[in-house]
Amino acid sequence: MKMNIKHILIPLDLMRSPCDALVYARKMAADSPVCVTLLYVLNLNIVPPVRQVYDELCAESEAALKKLARFFFGNDLAARVVVRAGAPHEEIVAEAKAESSDLIILTGPERRAWKHLLGLGTTQKIIDASPCPAVVLPRRRKMAPQRPQIPTVTGTAPNEALLRAA
Repeated sequence: MKMNIKHILIPLDLMRSPCDALVYARKMAADSPVCVTLLYVLNLNIVPPVRQVYDELCAESEAALKKLARFFFGNDLAARVVVRAGAPHEEIVAEAKAESSDLIILTGPERRAWKHLLGLGTTQKIIDASPCPAVVLPRRRKMAPQRPQIPTVTGTAPNEALLRAA
C-alpha cells in the first residue's frame, strides 16, 4: 500500500509567532508521511527598496527557519524553508499554490477589536484565497490557563476527508 505524502505549509512570523503550528505539524508527522514547508514573508515598507537590506534580512530569516526546522523535525522529516518578500497573505497563498500544498497551518491572530474596523485580517484573507484547507490554531494566552480548544478548519467536504486522513 502506497502512502501519500501530505504537503503542509506553515507560515511563521519570526518576531512573535508561537510554535503551536510546528508542534501540531510534528504530531501529524508521527502519524503519516508529511513534507513541511516553513515560510516567512518579509514585508518591508521601504521606499525605495534597497536590495542589500532585503538580501540580508532574507538570509537571516532563512537561517532562523532552518534552525526551527532542525529543532522541531530533526533530520528525519523533509522540511523546506522558504523566504518570500511581499504582502503576507498574497505570498502565503502563492506558495501554497506553487507547491500544491495539501494543508496550511496558521496560528490565529491576537484579538484586537479595533483591527476589525480596518477590514479583513491576514488570516481571513489567506482562508478566503487558499487553494487548500487551512487549520487555524487558537493563539494561547500567556497568563491564564485555558481549556483545550479545537482548531478551526476550512475547506470543502472532499478536502476535509484529507484532514481526517492526515
